[in-house]
Amino acid sequence: MRMWTMVAVLGLAACTGLGGTHTGSDADTSATTGSFAGEWASCQGTTAPEECGRYLLLQRGSRICGTWFYFASGKEYTGRVVARADSPTEARRTHVCGRPGSATDTECEAGWQRIDTPLRICNGQLSDLTRADGSCFAYYHAVRMADDRRDALLAEPWMQACLSGVPGDDP
Repeated sequence: MRMWTMVAVLGLAACTGLGGTHTGSDADTSATTGSFAGEWASCQGTTAPEECGRYLLLQRGSRICGTWFYFASGKEYTGRVVARADSPTEARRTHVCGRPGSATDTECEAGWQRIDTPLRICNGQLSDLTRADGSCFAYYHAVRMADDRRDALLAEPWMQACLSGVPGDDP
């Protein structure tokens, strides 16, 4: 099981191609700038790095596109996410797809599920939850993203479409 977890995480990492630094060609740089761009990890509740939750995000203007991963009840859940940045610290996730679980009920091969949920940066950390009192609950830490991971993600057809405004002109 641990081997499959590592294979899945490495496969997800290879498919996402994100890098923690904002280097590359001018075209690539335009998709890797912005406060949400980068790799974010949360290892709460686990000591196994392959079970850490992750967001791998690229940003072009207010458009945020990327992948997510979490491990729960002995199962891995992966998918894609689209969000719209309203400010350098506030964004709204508008579309998701992936392995059905708590994040989505729509497989990526079947299309996108429309959602309206927060994505925030608080004290330099990423949050995908809001406490009942409206305050930010940030637990994803910025992690250096390898350039080859970022480049591989940028090369994905769905990522190119996403950064160009698909799904929807106003995600």
